[in-house]
Amino acid sequence: QIRLTRHAFDRYCERVEPIGWQELERLVSAGIGERQPKDGYLQTGLTWWRAEETETEIILHTCYGDTHIDIPAATKWAKRFRDRIALGADYAGKA
Repeated sequence: QIRLTRHAFDRYCERVEPIGWQELERLVSAGIGERQPKDGYLQTGLTWWRAEETETEIILHTCYGDTHIDIPAATKWAKRFRDRIALGADYAGKA
């Protein structure tokens, strides 16, 4: 069972592509397969999510977007050096 938060849905539409709620739920469910969140992160295809696993569901809290970089490692680096990761339209050249 997958549960999208409104924030995760909004960030996906902003950082990846506009899509309907049910269509995104189907896309994510198909993309997860046997994957489980690791250290609070989940990757489906190229899309990274902040995720939480409970006994009954996986809750997607936010979407970092499509990227080839290792988001968990990048966020650890950013915290260590008190920096930020640039995400969204400006970073992706979509602005």
